[in-house]
Amino acid sequence: MTERPVAVVTGASSGIGAETALAYAAKGYAVVLAARNVDNLNAVAGRCRAAAGESAAGDVALVVPTDVTEHRQVDALIAAAMDVFGRIDVMVNNAGYGQFARVHELDEQDLRDIFEVNFFGAFFGCRAVAPIMIDRGRGHIFNISSVIGKVGSPFHGAYSASKFALSGLTQAMRVEMRPFGVHVTDVCPALTETGFSGNVRNGDVRQRSEYLRRTKKMHPAKVARRIVARTGKRTPQMIFTAGGRLLILLGTVWPRAADRLMKVYHDDLARALRAPDDAP
Repeated sequence: MTERPVAVVTGASSGIGAETALAYAAKGYAVVLAARNVDNLNAVAGRCRAAAGESAAGDVALVVPTDVTEHRQVDALIAAAMDVFGRIDVMVNNAGYGQFARVHELDEQDLRDIFEVNFFGAFFGCRAVAPIMIDRGRGHIFNISSVIGKVGSPFHGAYSASKFALSGLTQAMRVEMRPFGVHVTDVCPALTETGFSGNVRNGDVRQRSEYLRRTKKMHPAKVARRIVARTGKRTPQMIFTAGGRLLILLGTVWPRAADRLMKVYHDDLARALRAPDDAP
């Protein structure tokens, strides 16, 4: 059993997942990296070893190729972490992707697919790691949701629905795990500089959005640093921007005002949808 604390991160091949793994490695954690893209995982593992420094004893980065939609693979991920390191202190359920379409245009299978990754993938991770943390009497689970997992976003109904479901699961689990000394945090980034736009199914129109081009985005390293800083602390949810907090507040106490704000985004995307495919 390693003396280092251990963090398991899904969706670790890029974006918030990769930066979170790097941030934990730099803080002295051993990291277990899970995703489907093995080449990217190996590259991130190399960066984690470099971040850990030459003084790190033993290998501090374990790559476990994982499809989070398969519960047996998630169970195998957790088993591999325990076999190699003998402990799990942190679980970051980050794997996810987007879907661009109006709700009435969604294909049933597309909706089922996004729930398999964004919701069930995180659920499988929570279920697999909870008994280990309960036995140890401590641990921290971070589920990566979104601001639009609190306020529904036009053209992202499927993604919002999957993240709303994840936030509800996280809130319930947070109370359930408290008697066992395990923290559970709902992480809700706003727009972030990741490969997310490229991973949004049918997202080519989204990339033509004037609103999105003009909006300042967070760097994923900022999200990662905040996650690491809150590890071990009772943090119900993390919202990173004033705009995100305002939108969530309006969505709760003044939904009509939140709808007006979202209508600006909707109209911009609708214009992009009508624009030629070769528009800048």
